[in-house]
Amino acid sequence: MDLLAELESMALNVSVVQEDTISERDIARWQRIFGYAKPEAVRRIEEYRSNYSKTRITDELWDTVKSRKEAEGYDREAYEYSLKNQQQARGLTAAPCVSGTFIMQLTWPLDSPEKVKDVAGLKEAPSMATGAGDHGQVDFCQIDGVTRVKLLDWVAEHHGGFQLTIVRLIKAKKSLCSQSIAPTLALDATMPQNRLDDDKDIPRPLQDEYPVWYFFYGTLGNPEVLKHHLNLDTEPSLVPAHIEGGEVGLWSGKYKALVDSPGSANMKVVGSAFLVRSRDEEDALRFYETDKYEVVRCRILTEQGIFRGLTFRFDGVPKDLG
Repeated sequence: MDLLAELESMALNVSVVQEDTISERDIARWQRIFGYAKPEAVRRIEEYRSNYSKTRITDELWDTVKSRKEAEGYDREAYEYSLKNQQQARGLTAAPCVSGTFIMQLTWPLDSPEKVKDVAGLKEAPSMATGAGDHGQVDFCQIDGVTRVKLLDWVAEHHGGFQLTIVRLIKAKKSLCSQSIAPTLALDATMPQNRLDDDKDIPRPLQDEYPVWYFFYGTLGNPEVLKHHLNLDTEPSLVPAHIEGGEVGLWSGKYKALVDSPGSANMKVVGSAFLVRSRDEEDALRFYETDKYEVVRCRILTEQGIFRGLTFRFDGVPKDLG
């Protein structure tokens, strides 16, 4: 595109009046179509609307595809954004990969993990799960952001107009190593002083150990929030507690986010300890915290003693913290 054409395109984009606020309908649409979590959908819409150099489709083209695309859940803005993503996926521009974990419904033309493996060029077929939908049993497979881009590109090229059902799993990561203390709040497992003495040492808690103590420093420390989110029949038993080696900032201006503070090992973060009884309870907590956080080991100090437990550490971009 030459300079004059670029300037004309920018002028056209500036002349298009956008809403000052992003509607819940727009947010829900971008979540459904592109698999974004709500905060990410808001950010993507804001970035797209503020990009005055973006390429817009002609009125004639929109009139041609409008009925079909609206039936698929698009409006004009979302369709233009999807075209940009398809161009990026084909390598016409540098393609950003949406990080995270996704589940995709297995249906024609991608109706099996083996088909997903072949299309995306994976070494192994993705894991599959089965759930109950409005029309009976539904099969899903779990994929990452890179695979998601490859599948969307393949569908756009070979089955234009077909819409994959892909939903992002906004669940805090939990990957506790069984051979080292990693990940542990404020401690680097690779440093000599933090390595296990011998092969018989077992880092605790283990990945699938229940019940397990958790330390809460934010809204989960509110008994009403915890009772509602875990669907408890009685008031949860929270123990006053604190941890050391961390500090709390704010993510997105309002969400508490624990980060390492290794230079201040005695710095305290005050909160509550709670005994999580099962994987189901833990999964509910991990979905509550979203994939902006990860589960890490920590020492929980209480008047009853020191518990070897877990907490949620911020897993986003440091510059996002206030």
